[in-house]
Amino acid sequence: MMNPNTFSILGYLSVLLWLAIPVLWFLRKRIRIPGWLPLVLAFSSFCFASINSRTHVSRIDIQISEAELNPLNIAAEKRKALEAARGENVADIRFAEDGDDDFIDKGGMDEAEKKYLEHLENNQDPAWKKNKKERGETDLESNDIDDLIDTEEPSKKLSAAALPEEEETRSPILMPEKQVMTARRLNRLNIDATYIAILLGISYLLVDYLSRANSYARASYPVPLPAALRSAFLPLPAIVSRPEKPRRTLPEELVHLARRGDVFLCFTKDRASLPDKLPSVGKDLTSIEVLSADNKLITPDFIFESLWYSRACFHADAAQVKTLIPALLEMLTLRKVSRARAKQNIHLVWNLNEAPDDKIIAAFDQLGPSTGFSLFIAKE
Repeated sequence: MMNPNTFSILGYLSVLLWLAIPVLWFLRKRIRIPGWLPLVLAFSSFCFASINSRTHVSRIDIQISEAELNPLNIAAEKRKALEAARGENVADIRFAEDGDDDFIDKGGMDEAEKKYLEHLENNQDPAWKKNKKERGETDLESNDIDDLIDTEEPSKKLSAAALPEEEETRSPILMPEKQVMTARRLNRLNIDATYIAILLGISYLLVDYLSRANSYARASYPVPLPAALRSAFLPLPAIVSRPEKPRRTLPEELVHLARRGDVFLCFTKDRASLPDKLPSVGKDLTSIEVLSADNKLITPDFIFESLWYSRACFHADAAQVKTLIPALLEMLTLRKVSRARAKQNIHLVWNLNEAPDDKIIAAFDQLGPSTGFSLFIAKE
């Protein structure tokens, strides 16, 4: 049975935190859990486990039994070991009149040794030792060192700064040896489990981000990742309708698409509000041009190829819908027949007063998923 003092409260809390992470993985598809939550729990578990290891487990020590602490038993054990080592060389002579305290055999002593032993038994020092002690006391009285050393109360003569301060140390936690070894193994396992929990938390954050990347309502900060990677977790819808209360304005929507690494052809009634360049990575590291389809040198083939290879974005007005849409759908059909797919998603942004025709919606619904095209209806 495990000793409850194996871990502190923080240690047990760290175990509960890293155990919660696999549970969150299991419930990921059933309830909506923030992607950052498992990672925060994993780092908290690691911090608690480290504190528990330094301040609690490091204090656990082996408890010594009373039998091991008894000096008589220790002496007896040493004597037995000595007798076992010397064997027949030790003469085990005991007399009937010897008591329990008769450890010394006086039979082999001379007169001087017997007298010294009698003085010791009577708590008396021999004469030569008394004379030496008296000479020492006389010498101390004759020397002027009383101001330096006071044998009766030395602590009053010494300054407080001269005395070393005792370090405050917490008392050890004593356990039997087996429980001590178990506590150290569990502590090592607990710390290793927190490392695994951190990896699970990072992977949960990545999976959660990728599973929301193609969702208009749940997508977070845009990152230029391959479209195939995002579509592997959640395919891009062929038709996306912006709600009545959109998350972003139209220029912000286009910036969001560009930062994802996607390109677009925007049919809008207010082209003046659109910028000439949009950032594609970060803020201003790289940018992508937004060209006008009114230029006579820009043909539908040029627009389609530029969108297909993510070279530029375009904007057009309502008058160009009848010429551009049929040409784009025709080329898109050929790409679907050849099973070709764009590396990055291509968005046809519809920002006109009238909604797109049902034939246009049906055509993009059929061709979009397999080619990487999406119709984004942002009607205002």
